[in-house]
Amino acid sequence: MKFLSLDLSTNTGYAVFENDKLDSYGLVSYKATNYKADVKKYSDFPDEYPYNFIDVADKFGAVAVELYRDHGCEAVVIEHTEKGKQRLSQRLLEWINLVVVQAFTRIGVRVSYLLVSDWRSHCKCYLKYWPEHRVWNAMIVKLKKKALPTKSGAKIAKIDGKIVTKVNQKKLSILLANEAFGLATKDDNIADAINIGRAAWVLLYAQAELT
Repeated sequence: MKFLSLDLSTNTGYAVFENDKLDSYGLVSYKATNYKADVKKYSDFPDEYPYNFIDVADKFGAVAVELYRDHGCEAVVIEHTEKGKQRLSQRLLEWINLVVVQAFTRIGVRVSYLLVSDWRSHCKCYLKYWPEHRVWNAMIVKLKKKALPTKSGAKIAKIDGKIVTKVNQKKLSILLANEAFGLATKDDNIADAINIGRAAWVLLYAQAELT
């Protein structure tokens, strides 16, 4: 069974799986013209709004169906949206999701969703599961405290002269996707799509294939 996994945003990560095997992956990006993530009053709206959002959503609807057809997929799974802090960025994300689902509906393809917590729990994409990364993060905190401030006043952790940073959710997703399939991606959107697909095979599709 081939299926398409999507982490929808203006930088959409995608992954194509054949059963539990990763077939291909990549990133598709479209930006809204004169984009603003948030507004405080009506006069903050750019002249292009809301048609710039419609244009971007339409592009993702078309490319999602194109990916599905080009790779001979039989199903689609998408990460469910979560509540965002910025009203316009949240609206754009929701519109992209709507148009993508409508595009698949028009060709008779039913879309499935997984919550962020669904795939993260399945893939153990939480720091509580990884004591080595928690130890690393604690070391980074100590190094930053000891570091001399830069001209801007920031404290940066370094090891042997190289800047080092904490492992957060995005970095952990990248580490897990790379480890699972022997990859070297540095993009968290791609990594999320891959991990969504890993979870989707087990949670949504594997049992159906057996029956």
